[in-house]
Amino acid sequence: MNAMNNRPNDKSRMLRRIDAVDFAICEMTLYLDTHPGDTRALKTLEQYRTRRSELIGEYEMRFGPYVVTSNDVTGNRWTWVDNPWPWDYQAD
Repeated sequence: MNAMNNRPNDKSRMLRRIDAVDFAICEMTLYLDTHPGDTRALKTLEQYRTRRSELIGEYEMRFGPYVVTSNDVTGNRWTWVDNPWPWDYQAD
């Protein structure tokens, strides 16, 4: 799907979903600090990590990189700037 066909609301919605899963991962990590042998919690944490990876993959497929990294170099060009800017989206 072309990033130009996505609406800014879709991007915000995806970011909120990622944030929610990040929050759950943080909470599970805190819980596991005091319950390190809870295998059910460990399994749940792994499910959240998997879901986070899926959400970020979907986000990047639709909107470009989730974060700027040194991997945003192609040849001799910084490619982060090639993604659509907020004003490049068209309202429906």
